[in-house]
This record gives sequence, C-alpha cells and structure tokens, in this order.
Amino acid sequence: MSKNLDLFNQQTAEIFAMLWENFPVPQMIKYEKFNAALPDDYFDQLNSPEMKALDQLRSVVEGTFTFLGENRYIHYKTNHQSHFGDVRLTEKALVVLNKKPEALNSNETMGDKIIDAVKDGKPAVITGAVTNLLTLGLNLATTSI
Repeated sequence: MSKNLDLFNQQTAEIFAMLWENFPVPQMIKYEKFNAALPDDYFDQLNSPEMKALDQLRSVVEGTFTFLGENRYIHYKTNHQSHFGDVRLTEKALVVLNKKPEALNSNETMGDKIIDAVKDGKPAVITGAVTNLLTLGLNLATTSI
C-alpha cells in the first residue's frame, strides 16, 4: 500500500473517531494532530529536506479533508496555516457510523470500531475499519439513488 494511502487511512480514522466521540459538537482539528504543524522557522528552512517532507505530509492532510468533504462525510472550514475549524459529521457519516454491520457479529457501531482501531494503533486494523466505513458509505449512496 502506498505511504499516502496509509496516511489517509490513519488520518481518516482519527478524524472520524474525534467527531464520533464529540458528536454533535463541531471540532477544531489542528495540523499538529497529524504531526504537520509548521515550525516557527519554517520559512528559514523552506528548501530543506525536512520542510519538503512536511509540505508533502500537509498535502496529504489537506487531501484527506478535501476527499471527506467532497464525498459528503464531513463539513469544515479551513485555515491553511494551522487548522480545520467547525469540523462536523454530515448526516451520511452519522448514518454510516451508527451502523452495526452484520458481518462483524457484534453490537458495536462502526463509530465504535473506528475508535477501537485508533486506540489499537495497528495500521492493518485502521485500514480495515476505514475500508469498511467507506464501503458502507458507498453502499448507502448507491442504494438511495
């Protein structure tokens, strides 16, 4: 799996876990949550390998938020320097996170599974949880058309 896809899965899981735990209160999510905050001397080191890597990481964070927004999982506002504000789940995301997938033979919701995956911290568990969540979202979208 590509490094960007691994980062996307991790970031997506962390975003959903935070929003699910705090629903319905909108959240502010800072770049530092993803180890992507700009250091004070960023512009002094702009062309260094470390800052180029940081810029790449920030691009993935922004891409993750854009993807989740365009696919109607979250609403948010952005301050490109430091954070994403007023981040909240959409109705679509709420429905998906409330689902109790039969295949999992559990009474836990997808939201609970996402929180457990983030706490577990294992990339394979996180990838599986995010894949299940996005698949449920896709199935929801195609069955309601």
